[in-house]
Amino acid sequence: MLTLAARRMGYRVHVFSPDTDSPAGRIANREWGAPYDDLEAAREFARSVDVVTLEFENIPSETVEELSSLVPVRPGQRALRTTQNRLREKEFLRGAGFPVAAFRGVPDRASLDAAIEEVGVPAVLKTAGFGYDGKGQTGISTAEDADTAWETLGDEAVLEAWVDFELELSVVAARGLDGSFAHYGAVRNTHDRHILDLTVAPSGVPPGVEDEAVRITAGIFEELDVVGTA
Repeated sequence: MLTLAARRMGYRVHVFSPDTDSPAGRIANREWGAPYDDLEAAREFARSVDVVTLEFENIPSETVEELSSLVPVRPGQRALRTTQNRLREKEFLRGAGFPVAAFRGVPDRASLDAAIEEVGVPAVLKTAGFGYDGKGQTGISTAEDADTAWETLGDEAVLEAWVDFELELSVVAARGLDGSFAHYGAVRNTHDRHILDLTVAPSGVPPGVEDEAVRITAGIFEELDVVGTA
């Protein structure tokens, strides 16, 4: 969608992706096919563009640092570092006063029992890093599930209290270098087997709910000094 919008506005778009023939690559002016950790390819890519934006958060920080040394990267490294790790992300939200479910970091199996006692059950154990679209998480119904849950993930994790939610909303927004903020309203998401299947706009939620979602989004963008679209 970003590529389509940019092309309509007259921008030339280059896409860097490990997957050749990607959806965005098909309509871009040029597609670069290389792993995200290929620094030489990343440098060559950066020399061909004026600015870089990120489509999702699971990009090696070393690659982003290399790109940043050559061209502006938006959103910046602080936003990327925060959002690519679930524990850092939740600690940021809590520290900045945004609503977040009860959670506790679980660096190893020995910490999981104490985390369950503190957070309670039911809960969800999630990998701290490289979780995306329902991946890297498993439910815990009772304390007896701890061994199985840890064996399923087997890495640094975060335990999050189960939230009996009614629906999921997302807000796509943009922020300028001058702090100006624009948004596209809240959209409602539905999932199939934990993977996003359908997004509906407008969301159909009461105006007060949508206003609160937009307010939180604007606050997060400001706290992280986000520039660009996310």
